[in-house]
Amino acid sequence: MTDIDTTMKMDTTQERAERIADSIRSQITDEGDSRRGFLAKSAVAGGALLALSGGTAVAEEDDEEEEMDDSEVASFTDRGTDVDVLNYALTLENLEDAFYREALEEFDEEAFVDSDALSEFDEEARQEVYDAVVVAGEHESSHVDVLTQVVELLGGDPAMEMEYDFGFESVGDVLELAQVIENIGVAAYAGAAPYIESPDLVSAAVSIHSVEARHAAVFNYVNGEAPFPDAFDAALSQQEVLDAVDEFIVGPAEEDEEDEEEEEEEENGEEDEEEEEEEEEEENGENGEEENGEETPDDDSEDGNGNGNGNGNGNGNGNGTEDDD
Repeated sequence: MTDIDTTMKMDTTQERAERIADSIRSQITDEGDSRRGFLAKSAVAGGALLALSGGTAVAEEDDEEEEMDDSEVASFTDRGTDVDVLNYALTLENLEDAFYREALEEFDEEAFVDSDALSEFDEEARQEVYDAVVVAGEHESSHVDVLTQVVELLGGDPAMEMEYDFGFESVGDVLELAQVIENIGVAAYAGAAPYIESPDLVSAAVSIHSVEARHAAVFNYVNGEAPFPDAFDAALSQQEVLDAVDEFIVGPAEEDEEDEEEEEEEENGEEDEEEEEEEEEEENGENGEEENGEETPDDDSEDGNGNGNGNGNGNGNGNGTEDDD
């Protein structure tokens, strides 16, 4: 095993997340170019490269000045942060993670091996396709874990998994959707990369991007298309990506709604307990006042009797003595 292999194995999810978070913090505090300047330079450099490669930065057909189409630029602004980019990536990774999880819950290994969609492949190859789907799902789950931890370490709120409807009814549907989703992922990372400031986050994003590209190549091939059709991959803007995946998103996950309901119930329960305690305290206070009020007349009564007896006896005895005299 090489030193590189050893280092990669020792680099746990937590360690990777902490390193990325530390790098982002240092970028926030370091002096240098403003984020506006950084984005401007990134847009120019990225636009020039993409224009040369035939990517998403397009030139006017006439001789007018070349400029990037606003619709092709990821809509992160100078007010945004690397946390915004992380949550954007996490939104996609949550979707991919859920896609593979639901697909493998619906279709087992036998379903893939017997699928008509893979009839052109021999049994061993069909088995390998199933294995590829399993591994791709594990990769997406790992991406979710790392990105979530980094956002949390930076004090942000990680983008949560939504409720999705992928609409697949067969293994063939799964394989076609996997091709679509993975290629969207590749284009999304390519579009967002120029807006990242942290060196470690750039490294992490590129490493995820390359894995997404490997996934896309496999599913391109399985669906009868070239695994690597172009010398340069096109990038998609943030809005284009969100529009592309919007058809799969139903809304907030049911678990999130249940959690909110539970929190509300807990809050209401705590309020009810506080009200009950206050009522008990008030009742105890009223009872104490009543007891004190009952004791006071008894004391007065005793005083009245004592005084009456004393006065009566005193007066009586005094009067009798005077008469005798």
